[in-house]
Amino acid sequence: MIKLLCITDLHGEAVPLARIGRAAGECHAVLFGGDITNFGSPEEAAALIETARQFAPHVWAVAGNCDSAAIDAALAQLGVGLHGRGVENGGLGLYGLSGTPPWRSHMYEFSEDELAAALDAGRAALDGAPLPNVLLTHVPPYGCRCDRTLLLQHIGSHAVRRHIEAHCPTLVVCGHVHEARGTDRIGATTIVNCGPARKGCFAVVELDPLDPSAPPHVRLEKA
Repeated sequence: MIKLLCITDLHGEAVPLARIGRAAGECHAVLFGGDITNFGSPEEAAALIETARQFAPHVWAVAGNCDSAAIDAALAQLGVGLHGRGVENGGLGLYGLSGTPPWRSHMYEFSEDELAAALDAGRAALDGAPLPNVLLTHVPPYGCRCDRTLLLQHIGSHAVRRHIEAHCPTLVVCGHVHEARGTDRIGATTIVNCGPARKGCFAVVELDPLDPSAPPHVRLEKA
């Protein structure tokens, strides 16, 4: 089994990140699902990624709506960015999506068509690999329990939803909607909204690399 530490919505809070790392124990990889900073700098994001490297031999990340294009570029330079990319790592296929659909002004956002293109690019890099596929995205798919606000509005991405329905990744790790922490399923795909790491929330997910069809084992925890 491969153990993944899944974190989203840290919003620049280094103290809970350290607590989460200690609580999670030994993991194969850290998946950082966006809003690493709270409108912070690439240097701040890089420092938090370096902290996460202490928890696992591999770190993969995407940027959230409270990050920026400059932070996304820094993640790519650090060799951890997954936006529009796909990689094979430890028996898993991983690909990612940064940002959100248009939501509020002055945030890191893309049109639904741009999100769809990035998803297709990442997935294409994994085509033909008989592996459990993991999609790391800041924004949840539209219309599931993991994208519902306190006002019961769905603010997820239609492009992410369509992509899941078409390609059935084994696991989708997301965040963005802090109050929608939890799990859901779309077909054979398990959706995990990790909840806000700035409040100590995280998820630990175990996957069987030898059985892509096996459902992941998910634990939602708090440090």
